[in-house]
Amino acid sequence: MTLSRILSKFALISTAMACAGLTTVASMAPSPDEAAGGPRGLETSYLSFRVHPEAGGYEIVDKAGGVVWRSNPRFPRFGEVTVTVDGRSQRLDLIRGQVESAGNGLKLTFHPLPSLPQALVVVSVQPVAEGKGLQFAYTAGPEVPLESIRLLDDALGTTDAEHGYVVAPARMGLLVPARRGVNFTHTFDTYDYEGCHMAMWGVVKNGAAALITWDDPYVALELKSELQATGDPAGIQVLATSLELRKSAKSFRLRFLGRGDYVTLAKAYRQVAAERGWLATWGEKLQGHPERAKLFGAINYKLWALLDREMDLTSTKEEVAKVNWTFAEAAQVAEHLKSDLKLEKVLFIMGGWTHRGYDNQHPDILPANPECGGNPGLAECARRVMQLGYVFCLHDNYQDIYRDSPSWNEDLIMKQPDGSLAKGGHWWGGQAYLTCSLKALELAKRPQNLAAVKEITNANAYFIDTTYAAGLQECSDPAHPLTRADDMKWKQAISDYARQVFGIFGSEDGREWAIPHSDFFEGLTGVEGTWFHNKELLKETGGVSIPMFELVYRDCVALYGKYGFDISRSADYVFYHLSIGRTLNYHEIPPHLYWKEVAPSPAPGEGTMVARKDPALFTRADHGWAEGLHPMDRFVKNTYEILSPLNELTAEAPMSEHQFLTPDYQVQRSVFGGGDSQAVVVVNTGSANYSTHSSLGGNIVLPPGGFLIEAPTFLAFHAASWNGLAY
Repeated sequence: MTLSRILSKFALISTAMACAGLTTVASMAPSPDEAAGGPRGLETSYLSFRVHPEAGGYEIVDKAGGVVWRSNPRFPRFGEVTVTVDGRSQRLDLIRGQVESAGNGLKLTFHPLPSLPQALVVVSVQPVAEGKGLQFAYTAGPEVPLESIRLLDDALGTTDAEHGYVVAPARMGLLVPARRGVNFTHTFDTYDYEGCHMAMWGVVKNGAAALITWDDPYVALELKSELQATGDPAGIQVLATSLELRKSAKSFRLRFLGRGDYVTLAKAYRQVAAERGWLATWGEKLQGHPERAKLFGAINYKLWALLDREMDLTSTKEEVAKVNWTFAEAAQVAEHLKSDLKLEKVLFIMGGWTHRGYDNQHPDILPANPECGGNPGLAECARRVMQLGYVFCLHDNYQDIYRDSPSWNEDLIMKQPDGSLAKGGHWWGGQAYLTCSLKALELAKRPQNLAAVKEITNANAYFIDTTYAAGLQECSDPAHPLTRADDMKWKQAISDYARQVFGIFGSEDGREWAIPHSDFFEGLTGVEGTWFHNKELLKETGGVSIPMFELVYRDCVALYGKYGFDISRSADYVFYHLSIGRTLNYHEIPPHLYWKEVAPSPAPGEGTMVARKDPALFTRADHGWAEGLHPMDRFVKNTYEILSPLNELTAEAPMSEHQFLTPDYQVQRSVFGGGDSQAVVVVNTGSANYSTHSSLGGNIVLPPGGFLIEAPTFLAFHAASWNGLAY
């Protein structure tokens, strides 16, 4: 049967079902072609699925979206398995499957090992979501030495001719358009570092959106981009998705959303997140803990390392020992922010307060290091900072342990499958080893750890480094084995404990599974003043950062970037935070009482405001009251005055809309909330003027580096013309 005849048949059946008022799913009886060995399928009111038994390829007609989604067009197979044969990994095609009806769906039985005909892989395809989607699941017999299985195998292709793109939920989100002319293959593992921060994936072509979701952390997505001169599918650049299931991962869901875009994908996934229990909003988190609202509008101001002590790899030789701030100086920094810069909303974080300094001798953190003032100095610092109304937060770590730590014990450490110790990074304390997350909780609960810190400081927030950043780990120690799911469980448990002790808790980067257990993430919105830690990711993929995480979880958690950056080249980083309504991270603060020292002023802006963006824009205060301030203070003050009020107004509101207003993705419009209380932000990071409309300013012109923020009680803009007045 030709594709056109299949489509016609699908349309007739769909019309008949709609006329009869049927919305339930139904499996089709075999057609004459099917009975003769042709395609077998299932049908719902919203989609049709057809599989070719001999080869295994399939196609899905998305009726609402008006498109056809296909399996791998180059290799007509259903998928691929990786098995262990004679101690070596071997890839085998899933072809020539037996297809039979199973309830409303299909069951496909494959024999991937010719030498073992009794070794079966059985795949189930069942309609879900009231017929708007399909669940793919598999079982493998004990005779199959399975390592992994790909049930999406270079599938769901979308091209430049189809105006296609793929959405990967790495950090805030990555949109990869099929029109950038690049070849690449990139894997995004579930909850890995810059992998999938949410268990979802999206594909869009010809204005139709498909959403992939899964529940297990042993799922990895692969995105492949290939350039071709001609061929099928039509188009020069083809983006194809593969999904690999390993270990406990047995299924995924593919839902067709009809006409839509990445915002449609995010809103559909928000419903999935709510069903999973990840969508814990501020409305829930503030119950019994109103102090968490202090994060609304708060900047992340971090004295990264009060004491910088750097050891050699073996943790036996001290190479650097430097005090950047004493505890008394840290308190003066906070008081300077309040009295001189007039900042009201600050998350004030201190690292390097521990006994041996930053990233040294964890988990043995107390007494506080004497170089900075010891326990009395730390207690007095905490009192002075919290007296300002600020959130006082201490930076700690329970994943890394060092050989010179008094608590060093190999029984605490994760083990590799061969029994060796699991290594972490080479940090300031030397070679770190990874504490098993179950043991990490036990260490944090020791009376000399979090409970003692609370007693000394009465701090109202705590930050445990790396907990959410490093990806889910495994431990092969028979005394405390861990799967990825176990690691998640114990990391959630240590988060809950810290939150119970201090009230407010945060960790590095952030993942959706951490949202019900924390209040802020540090690192999700950017790294070192840009979008991703992998500085080549956008170039490699031709992608653009999009606020997918924001569209799903904005009203659930406070988000920040991490690490220091060059404030004289930071304008785009600020504009990005404007577009998502988030405050900045200030993590490269000059040491000691920096504002009392003479500092160089930034170079004058190049060209005119209209002609060229000024990367140092937010360090300037020409003819303003901040003109004589230290450049860091000018930067903090300028960015605070626009980002803090915006975030405070919108922290509890979802991001309801987001769109790129120009084909080059350089002009963005974001909407937070809705109705009379909504806030609208337009940002121009392009090289040309952009004209738009303001409800208060009329027709306005935003220059390169221009922006508009409009809310019922807050207005800010950087414009070349406003209300008929040219600047």
